[in-house]
Amino acid sequence: MEEKLLQLLNQKEYTKMTPSEIAKALQIKDDDFKLLMKSLNALEDKGIIYITKNGYIHLAKNLKIYIGEIIQIRKYYAICKVSSMDEKTFEVEIPIEELQFAYKNDIVRIQLTHQNKGKVLEIIRHNRWELICEYKNRQWICDDKFFPYEIKIINRNIKVVDGQIALLTIKKYDHFIIHCEIKKILGHRNDPGIDILSEVIKSGVPYEFSDKLLDYCQKIIQNKPLDLDRRVDLTNQLIVTIDGLDAKDLDDAISLKINDHGNYELGVHIADVSYYVSAKNLIDQEAYRRGTSIYLADRVIPMLPHLLSNGICSLNENEIRLTISCVMEIDAEGNVIHYDIFPSYICSKGRLNYQDVNALFAHQPYQYPYSSEMKEMLFLMRNLSSILTKKMLQNGYLDLDIKEAKLIVNENTHQVERIEQRIQGEAEKLIENFMILANETVASHIYYQQLPFIYRVHPAPTLEKLMGLSASLKEINVQLPIKGKKFHVKELQKILESVRKTDKEDIVSNLILRSLNKAIYSVENVGHFGLGSSVYTHFTSPIRRYPDLLVHRYLRQYEFCHQYDVDLDFLVMAAENSSVCERRAIALERE
Repeated sequence: MEEKLLQLLNQKEYTKMTPSEIAKALQIKDDDFKLLMKSLNALEDKGIIYITKNGYIHLAKNLKIYIGEIIQIRKYYAICKVSSMDEKTFEVEIPIEELQFAYKNDIVRIQLTHQNKGKVLEIIRHNRWELICEYKNRQWICDDKFFPYEIKIINRNIKVVDGQIALLTIKKYDHFIIHCEIKKILGHRNDPGIDILSEVIKSGVPYEFSDKLLDYCQKIIQNKPLDLDRRVDLTNQLIVTIDGLDAKDLDDAISLKINDHGNYELGVHIADVSYYVSAKNLIDQEAYRRGTSIYLADRVIPMLPHLLSNGICSLNENEIRLTISCVMEIDAEGNVIHYDIFPSYICSKGRLNYQDVNALFAHQPYQYPYSSEMKEMLFLMRNLSSILTKKMLQNGYLDLDIKEAKLIVNENTHQVERIEQRIQGEAEKLIENFMILANETVASHIYYQQLPFIYRVHPAPTLEKLMGLSASLKEINVQLPIKGKKFHVKELQKILESVRKTDKEDIVSNLILRSLNKAIYSVENVGHFGLGSSVYTHFTSPIRRYPDLLVHRYLRQYEFCHQYDVDLDFLVMAAENSSVCERRAIALERE
């Protein structure tokens, strides 16, 4: 039916018809009239046609009518993101007086009035069903000053006082009035951290675990044996963790020695979260929904309950923990010449921190009581890290050195006391290098077996973006040669090196960063441009990233259980969901 309709509507002589006239033109019998109306409504829902109030059917594109989403509201206008039928997206400015009470995230039908301006014809679907509001002068005021509706409360039996902040659930939209219930009193506007909590809730990020899930988690920990029999015992090895001073979810540990062949033997031992979080159990479903842990100024919103993230899965000092180990033999040039990936259990011999390890490397005072054996291993790690950095740069690694701020927050008042620059010392760099190498090794191991997997991919920048970057760099007298369509990452490396430790370094690094694509998760490997890796995944942080948990699960399935049946649809969906959750977390952390 839809195909017949489109053939008629796309005829040159077609202008407008009523449903009855269309039925006559297509010789549709009375019995099939309901099917005709159903097809017309479906085409309107897709944005292909537009049915006027007097019942005439038009091709939407002929009237410049589109379906879009309100993505931003400003003082005088809103921005609507529109997708046309040829799948091209563009943005339309809509004056506030033409919004028809549409709000952010609403799906609307709009009509272009000028080249990039338009008006809302109707609100197709509201997507906002919760609000953060403050009770002030006997009324509830939304924390978004552009919120257009008057708020009416249904459950008026809840006692409130001026200054209280609440989460309201929208029960009904009624033209310029919304009818709401008070779902939860969050606190008072003067309470420490109430502003951050409000932003968390507005973002849609799950921030609390249900009692049911916590009880389930407790039972798993109590009833799940350690299962050491089928694992390699590494408890006698010198294995340590190196993290920030305030880190509690320790999911990676490292070891290093020189083997009998005179090569480095690097062990990267990662918490075996997949042993406790099996596919589609309650914890896994919640972890999928969250996608990642989120680190805010005064709190962490964990992907997993603390019983796991800070407890049984965390590689705490002097405690036996289940791990998956990636042990790599590395030559003097930084090449991995042999590796092994296997289930293991460890007992960390040291909970080291970046600050102390950096002090040790700089021959400055430090707090941790290092043994002589531990010191020897750490300096050996520094040497290997230096070799790996050189190797990575040869492969095309972009060392952008973007300056990041770190907020120091008072634990009691939740107020920001000061802002410091986040510094990457040698200790941070060696952990980064070792984790990258383990991620590459695991990714390569699965990729060359041609098994379904989830990759961390970073497509190369388009020629258009590179031309834009070249023009921007030219304005600050930095040259980026682009000859035809040929471009090599080494050109970017040369530029970065030429401005290193100059007043241009920060701006050049940021310009290059803005020209690059965003890294995402995908079942298709296209390499990682920024790291110079031909194949890459995320294996090293299963406590705080869902893709890493999946990688562990597939490693267990393929390598340890020798099972190869995979739900490809789920894998594709999980990769996309993980990318969406990551973007949501980044947006909230920036907020």
